[in-house]
Amino acid sequence: MMRELVSTALGLCLSAALSFSAERACLNAVDYADPAYGGRVRQLLKADGHEHNLYYDRNPWNADASRMLGVQSNLEQKNWRVVLYDGDGCFVRELFGIDRYDWRLAWDRRDPDTLYTWRASNLYSYNVTAGSAKLLKSFAPLGLNPNGPSLNQSGDRILVVTSDKVFHSYRLPDMSEERSFAPELPAGCGVSWDKPRYIGYKSYLFVSCNTADMSEVHTYIYEDSGRLLHRFDGISAGHTDFSPDGKWAYFKMWRAPRGGATQPLEIHMVNIDGTDDRTLLSIPQREARYVHNLHLAWPSRVSPWFIASFFPSADNLPVGYAPPLDEVVLIRLDGTRTFLARTGTAYSSAGRRSGTAQDTFWAQPLARPSADGRRISFNSNRSGTIDQFVLFVDDGQINPAAGVKDAVSPALRR
Repeated sequence: MMRELVSTALGLCLSAALSFSAERACLNAVDYADPAYGGRVRQLLKADGHEHNLYYDRNPWNADASRMLGVQSNLEQKNWRVVLYDGDGCFVRELFGIDRYDWRLAWDRRDPDTLYTWRASNLYSYNVTAGSAKLLKSFAPLGLNPNGPSLNQSGDRILVVTSDKVFHSYRLPDMSEERSFAPELPAGCGVSWDKPRYIGYKSYLFVSCNTADMSEVHTYIYEDSGRLLHRFDGISAGHTDFSPDGKWAYFKMWRAPRGGATQPLEIHMVNIDGTDDRTLLSIPQREARYVHNLHLAWPSRVSPWFIASFFPSADNLPVGYAPPLDEVVLIRLDGTRTFLARTGTAYSSAGRRSGTAQDTFWAQPLARPSADGRRISFNSNRSGTIDQFVLFVDDGQINPAAGVKDAVSPALRR
């Protein structure tokens, strides 16, 4: 019932097709005001398929937010290809199919025309204006791991992991000054190799591992020379992010079945050397029990705040509304927060078991801000397909003194 009410409200807003004053209109997109919090949102439309934000911590925004990437497929989740939008979310053109180059890529931190991608053993730079790729280095006979490339904070070094689990970094643009090392991990502590990357602060990187029974979970912060800065125990870096001044935003969720869990959902901030661990947000389990997962993302040039996007389970959702459920939330380091928008996204365990397209991992909101935090790309399956959205953030939402209230619309409260 709750999902039907929200979908109806969003549908009414979409039909109104509100125009924005600061961003230009474009074809194949619909603008609306979020019905709960008033955020300005643009839905990118593709009638014959899905549009996906880049998964996990991969940033769809280029260096100056003048361009944004997406991954499109048909309704059968086939014919995958990377596409280019301008900074307002207006479609520009298809760049390449994933049979040519991988979607697990990284924008250059200085040049707004250049991104880095890979295929099998080869690492490439790709110019989105010219539509051409340049081979930077072949690692054959080794392949590259699915974490793909990432860049350090200054943008002068690129990092990849080869199939022998060795980390390699090189100075750009000539791929000189190689640094390489293999992290020393406990026996039986496995790594999800789609996640390790430069964290966006200096030339530090992370790697997380866990045992099969989750009795051990560790996250290691290394310099790309191989020097270990700190080991965090009991915390994984999946779905978390780091600030441009060396802080880590992470969260803790219950591990017991939700019906019997009593632990709160906590969002923390800690320095990457392990000092000054603070709880910024603690939500009692009774209020967060419908949250299936969440994703944290820090704008790469903003230190005082970051973004959380919540992802609810569609199973037994409440009739009334109490956040957090599926919000995009701006969280400040002083512990205050502002709700920016609702995504209208939900996870269905029955749908996941049956393999229906809208319940794949792509449907998670995965809200990711541009470098200055003024635009946020997120996913939603609220329309029955997986769609990409752009949320426009203004001064009033960043600065609560400007009059934006951290509150829920009375009409949507329980």
